[in-house]
Amino acid sequence: MTLKEANKKLEELDNEYNYYLKEKEKLLSLILPKSTDIRFERVDGGKREDRLAKYVELEDEKKLNATLDYIQKRKENLINWIDRELEILGKYGETEQVIIQLKENTMIEDSKTKKMRPLMWEEIAQKSGYNKDHCRKIYRLYKKKRDIY
Repeated sequence: MTLKEANKKLEELDNEYNYYLKEKEKLLSLILPKSTDIRFERVDGGKREDRLAKYVELEDEKKLNATLDYIQKRKENLINWIDRELEILGKYGETEQVIIQLKENTMIEDSKTKKMRPLMWEEIAQKSGYNKDHCRKIYRLYKKKRDIY
């Protein structure tokens, strides 16, 4: 596998993760506060349906949480592989420098507010050519912090 293929695979995993996250959000709409309003609920034969039980049943059927965890672990594994591969190629330092430079020293004008702001992770990923999660990890390791968003 090449670095280009690994980055492509990482983007595919991001897309798949977002898909399953949207599916979970659709299921959550069954039990959100707006869904407990029974005035507009149609029932057959005077029998009401327990929405929470239906949510749990559908979530178990689709196994969304397990799928999301699995995809996240695959992404982490791929990011670690890319890091090791960059270290082998001797390009890790260059990549780290580019990401740190973009994060700390690059400011752009916001199109809506017309004020200067730092780059978002998506923009850094686009400019560096790596996935946003990979860029976050490199920056987090540089700063020696746990979570940076």
